[in-house]
Amino acid sequence: MGSSRTSTSAVLTPGEVGELFRSLRNLRDRGKAIVFISHKLDEVLDIADRVTVLRQGRVVGSALTAELTEARLAEMMVGRPVLLELHKKPRQPGEAGLRVKGLVVHGAGRRPAVRGVSFEVRRGEIYGIAGVEGNGQTELVEALMGLRPIAGGTVSVLGRETSGLSTSEIRRPGVSYIPEDRQKRGLILPMTIWENEILGHQRARLRARWFLDTRAVLAHAVRLVEQFDVRIGDIGMPAATLSGGNQQKLILARELSSDPAVIIASQPMRGLDIGAGEFVNNKLLEARDAGKAVLMVSSDLEEVLSLSDRVGIMYGGRIVVEFQPGEMQPAEIGEYMLGVKGPADWKGSVTA
Repeated sequence: MGSSRTSTSAVLTPGEVGELFRSLRNLRDRGKAIVFISHKLDEVLDIADRVTVLRQGRVVGSALTAELTEARLAEMMVGRPVLLELHKKPRQPGEAGLRVKGLVVHGAGRRPAVRGVSFEVRRGEIYGIAGVEGNGQTELVEALMGLRPIAGGTVSVLGRETSGLSTSEIRRPGVSYIPEDRQKRGLILPMTIWENEILGHQRARLRARWFLDTRAVLAHAVRLVEQFDVRIGDIGMPAATLSGGNQQKLILARELSSDPAVIIASQPMRGLDIGAGEFVNNKLLEARDAGKAVLMVSSDLEEVLSLSDRVGIMYGGRIVVEFQPGEMQPAEIGEYMLGVKGPADWKGSVTA
């Protein structure tokens, strides 16, 4: 009997997930043994006949899916009850915190990766950008943060244009950044936990012109670690020793503790278990309710729809549709994600 393995379907559209599952069921019915590895509860319960849960490298339980609910499966994964549904307060949008107009950004070989993108994120709301990876999302975020040159258009934060500024200059008026790659962009892994907690904020922690106020820095780091529930052995340990979820919490603690007006979060739940993901979701909602403008970019449509107040779908470097969660069915959203549908002037070509 043959066997195969597959991993998460986070990069697929809803229609593609359905096609994948039909293929897997056909293989099962032909006598193949299939191992499906995913952190998505609904998918596991939909496709699997039996489930085995791993936590911290150990098997903590196995069961038939017919005997499980999402709540029970989540509790097995995390070791405690998990709140699966987000309870969002009605949004109360204020002034525009982030405004993007006609943005053009080049990718590899100077080909346009972002093609005239315009949107705004108001204070007190979460604006989500969804789409299949590779449609300009990474280049968009890097341009917003000064990590990639802008070829055209403008970006402004709280009414102040930031196009062409350095990353430190963009952060200065109150912009925090949660990068999609926490290990390459968010942390310096060989450095200690407390050193990573002040990255980008060193000037505020100087006792004299050239020296850190070490006592104040350590106290600040300990306070943030406790506040954001970062599980550590010692504040002086390298950041590389932390799990992925705790590394993400460390970045979240640093970026949110500066009381930013605008938060740019790229793939904030990538690679996190459901418990760490729940924590990140709640912190972003708290920021939104405190009047922050939150831009969340994710390839996971379910995450975007559950957290965002407004959503833009990105395809071929353009935002091809904008809507509020609940206004559009998943199948139609998938058509926009694949470029099958688009605005009236849509040409359907990623090279146009």
